[in-house]
Amino acid sequence: MSSPQIPLPSAGALQASPTWRARVAVVAAGMSAFFTMYVTQGLLPSLRSVFHAGVAELSLTITFTTLAVAVAAPFSGSVSDRFGRKRVLVVSIAALAATTLLAASARSLHGLLVWRLLQGLCIPGIFTATVAYIGEEWPVGQVPAVTALYISGSVAGGFLGRFIAGLATARWDWQAAFVLLGLINAAFVPLVAGGLPSSSRFRPSASLLDSLAGLPRHLRNPQLLGSYAIGFGILFSQVCTFTYVSFHLAEAPYDLDLRQLSMLFTVYLVGMLVTPVAGRLAWRFGQRRVFLCAVACSALGMALTLAPGVPLIVAGLTLSSAGVFIAQSMATSQVPGFARESRSSAVGLYVMCYYIGGSVGAFAPSVVWLRAGWPGCVGLVMLVQLFIGIAALRIWPARPSAQQPVQQPKSQPQQA
Repeated sequence: MSSPQIPLPSAGALQASPTWRARVAVVAAGMSAFFTMYVTQGLLPSLRSVFHAGVAELSLTITFTTLAVAVAAPFSGSVSDRFGRKRVLVVSIAALAATTLLAASARSLHGLLVWRLLQGLCIPGIFTATVAYIGEEWPVGQVPAVTALYISGSVAGGFLGRFIAGLATARWDWQAAFVLLGLINAAFVPLVAGGLPSSSRFRPSASLLDSLAGLPRHLRNPQLLGSYAIGFGILFSQVCTFTYVSFHLAEAPYDLDLRQLSMLFTVYLVGMLVTPVAGRLAWRFGQRRVFLCAVACSALGMALTLAPGVPLIVAGLTLSSAGVFIAQSMATSQVPGFARESRSSAVGLYVMCYYIGGSVGAFAPSVVWLRAGWPGCVGLVMLVQLFIGIAALRIWPARPSAQQPVQQPKSQPQQA
């Protein structure tokens, strides 16, 4: 029996895209998802003195969150398929704001890990619902560019979360950092709720179990499987890089303090500039070609971080981050097009693999760090980047799959 096809927008929908307020809401959704995801990454040297814990134990403040995201992602996608993109998105942002505020009440590393786990359970609903909403509600030709806007928002959130947390911790303490970020996330709730129009093309699954039944079919799709492996490698590279470069630069001969380490994340801002441009280039040249160029750029940046001077290390991190953010934009926009049904659950599986990669990238390289230091971590990242480049070359089409027409299903319930 053939699988039902995903509907294309009507001719009228293709001619009129959502307003600028909807685009701002997409950026805000990206920011909210990543404000707290890696908030402890730049604080690890400081938390080491607070909790008197080692590198491997402290890296769990990242691993617990990313693992929770990975576990919850497929289910959050199915919930979005059943109850609607916008509803799941707004509730997820509100829940993330609440758990971030409550994390400030932790009095031990174990207590903080519990709240970091709960934060991770809230995040997938933001990602899966937003990406599926973009794929459904925007004209098909604009999907890569609008997805790039979402990635730009995530870049801004990733930078500002680390930056605000570093400054707040240096000025007060780490609890103040969580309070500030929780309040900012709470402010995003009305912005997203008021900015995104009600879904016009969402088709709810018959039941939650029906949506979950689509997961095995995604796992038999070679293009999706390859994209999931690519997602794993993308976040592995980024988390490994910025987790262990903090320890590298906190040690002699650099001896950077907490404020200086927080400023290091300003390299993320380059992603806000390059990802929208990359989205437009992808429509012209194809996601695969842009992705391969991005991976090459990231590998070159990693090589530069082996230089002895801080300016060259920062330049390398800038190139590496730019490549990673472009690669993530390309991979994310591919997934909905490869899924023939249950788009949100397909995105959820991608998110699961993506954040499993981040979890492994935070904890597993500690063995490499102890044995080979920063050069060993650089070699590991470059090996992973070689793998994802080869994978994309083998499984992705040369042109964007979104250009391929698909048929309108004969009858499905429609929800406003």
